[in-house]
Amino acid sequence: MSPLEFRFYYFTPSYDQTVSFYRDILRFEVYRTWDRPDGDRGTIFRSPNGVGLIEIEAGDHRPSIHGGFYLEVDDPDHWYDRVREAGAPIRKELGDTSYGHRNFKTVDPNGVEVSFFRYLGSSKSPPITPSNE
Repeated sequence: MSPLEFRFYYFTPSYDQTVSFYRDILRFEVYRTWDRPDGDRGTIFRSPNGVGLIEIEAGDHRPSIHGGFYLEVDDPDHWYDRVREAGAPIRKELGDTSYGHRNFKTVDPNGVEVSFFRYLGSSKSPPITPSNE
């Protein structure tokens, strides 16, 4: 049985620019792409940490996302240098947070934040424990 997947997706009228951002600027690996009749186009990227997929599809409206997504990476300093040198906008400079991350944020052509981080003082993410709410 294949492992289950997690996929973050959205539609955008800026399809070509968005695909270029993830493929050429961030250099995410293309997992799958399609270009069918009637403008049905899409590209799926692998998350750089191998956990999850990011799917971009051509659409008529900008995504209505007020936020973005976090990507845990081994070396946020390396990613920061790569992203900055590639000319991507930096929304939050590289630094350490009060909540235990070393991170920075960029933003894609649709205004969706892409945040790269690493937990401080540990080589692994802390375990996820259920909330008692």
